[in-house]
Amino acid sequence: MGEFTGLLELLGALFRLFGLGQNAIFPAVGLLIVFFLIAVPVGLAAQSGRVRTGRAGMIGQKGVAVTDLRPGGRVHVHGEYWNAVSDEEVASGAAVEVESVAGMVLKVKLVG
Repeated sequence: MGEFTGLLELLGALFRLFGLGQNAIFPAVGLLIVFFLIAVPVGLAAQSGRVRTGRAGMIGQKGVAVTDLRPGGRVHVHGEYWNAVSDEEVASGAAVEVESVAGMVLKVKLVG
């Protein structure tokens, strides 16, 4: 119960700081409720989304082979040049997709 009392005291101090009267309490609480009704679902949705960074974020990215991959070579993926390997022979200029990441080497496959 002490936390609730402290929260009310803090709210009262903020109202005094900004020179607001008691008639501003209901609109302020209403705005807080609306904010949290929007912010909480958006935050939860962001947590359940696809990983977009690190190794997991590279999987599924598409790029272009810069050199021939027999089985190793270089690719351009996500705005960067990477060393890459492929189970199949890939010609320079072919579209590729990242299957996995091992250290600083991408394993890619032909797209299409």
